[in-house]
Amino acid sequence: MKKLLAGMMLAAAVPAFADGTATIASNDSQQDMQIQWAGDKMRMDFPSQQHGYMLMRDGKGYMVTQQGGQPLIMDMSMLRDMSDSMGDDTGAMASQAETVDSLEATGETQTVAGIDGEVYRLEWTDRGGQSHEDTLVLSDDPLAHEMLAAFQNYVEAVMGRADPIGKAILERDLGMLRFGDRFEVTDIADTSPDAGTFELPENAITMDQMIRERMSDGAQ
Repeated sequence: MKKLLAGMMLAAAVPAFADGTATIASNDSQQDMQIQWAGDKMRMDFPSQQHGYMLMRDGKGYMVTQQGGQPLIMDMSMLRDMSDSMGDDTGAMASQAETVDSLEATGETQTVAGIDGEVYRLEWTDRGGQSHEDTLVLSDDPLAHEMLAAFQNYVEAVMGRADPIGKAILERDLGMLRFGDRFEVTDIADTSPDAGTFELPENAITMDQMIRERMSDGAQ
């Protein structure tokens, strides 16, 4: 009986990771995305880009695209290491958040994708030293929190570091529904994706294989 009670207490203490799907609209329609997650797996598809998607599984982040009609799998940590070796910390990298300087509720509320949220004012500094101020809509809805947690795990797998904005929100046990005019959740549901959604394509070539083949062709 003691073992049974201990097991029940442990199960209650471990957070349940729900499955879900969401659609996110961006201020750049090319960046509109559909997100699916299940446990520690996540996939991001971009409807305007017919070929290619982002995938996280087994603690690693991938980009899957097409090269000459054949699936190409790019290990995002490999691309990060290549970028680091070239000392590339400019451009898109410089615009990423480095610190969260302030995150405060305004007292206003807003409903996004059918979920009630609270409006927050965010002040943050990017990696290039530029200061920013944005308005966010955050919610304690479990599904919104789970979506942000899945996305944050992907960011860490790809970048090798946590996104400070996502980290600050998750530490408050909240999820994000809108980030200024950059993006907004338009639909979210606790639908379980098909298991095959998170499989890497068969008969694919990897980034390092492609590089070796091109180096070999060049040598010849």
